[in-house]
This record gives sequence, structure tokens and C-alpha cells, in this order.
Amino acid sequence: MTAPLIRSATKRQFLIQLGLDPNDDRTSQTYWLLKDEAIRAYEAQLQGRRDLLRPEYANQDPPYAAAHFTAAAFSHVVRLIYSTATPTTRAYYNRGRTTQGDNWVISWMLYHVCRYRDGRNIRARSREFHADDDLDDSTGSKAPPWKDWREVTAN
Repeated sequence: MTAPLIRSATKRQFLIQLGLDPNDDRTSQTYWLLKDEAIRAYEAQLQGRRDLLRPEYANQDPPYAAAHFTAAAFSHVVRLIYSTATPTTRAYYNRGRTTQGDNWVISWMLYHVCRYRDGRNIRARSREFHADDDLDDSTGSKAPPWKDWREVTAN
């Protein structure tokens, strides 16, 4: 386990906290594996789900920020991501387990997936999907051409 990182930390801080080199191409592949699992879970479990919102946001239109969801709904998706993780991503998720049963690695990634969609990242909206990843650090990591990164790491 590594010490928890706040959700608003930058991508660079996130990678360093996980013990990854932000300038290494293999780190980029690992990052996209983690992000892919969070995206898939977000789309399947949270996207457009008004019934999972905290009461004060019940009448708000999507997209929703991570803070709009109930703690129980967000935690459920974090646990779901962990339970369906690939061996490659599970190794990184294990670093994020806390004594309270939370997982700061998955929470950070899911928070950032929500952040991209909730419209707060104005500069990223006019660019390609996931362009926000390049705005908070100097790694130069670009979104890879869409492919299933599970295939890349399996070989």
C-alpha cells in the first residue's frame, strides 16, 4: 500500500505516488489501462443515473461531477472496478487499498473520469477525448489510438 493521494492531485502526482515514471512509455500504457476500466465502469454504472445522486443534486441535469453521487454509489463503483480488474491493473489497485476499505487509486481515476465529463475542464472540451490528461502535467503523454490495452499487455 502507498499513502493516499487526494482526488484533485495532478496526473503527474498520481503517477509518482504509484511509483511510476511519468516520462516512461510503459507508464502511459499502464495509465490507460487504469483509465479504461474507470471509463467502462462510469459508463455502465454512473452515467446519467439520477437515482444515484445526492438529494441536493436530484434535479440537476447530466453530466454529473463525482461529488454529485452518493458516497455509497461512488464506493460501489470503486469496489466493482476492483472486483473486475485485470491482473495488471489489480496490482496497482492493491497499492491503493486503505485500512478503511477504500481505494484511493480507483477513486482518483474515477473522480477524473467524472471531472472530464462534468464540463469543468473547459480547455479539454474543445480537444480530443481525454485531452485533459495533458493539461495538469508536463509528461507529454497523449491518448493512444483507441485499442484494447488488455491485448497489448497480454502479449
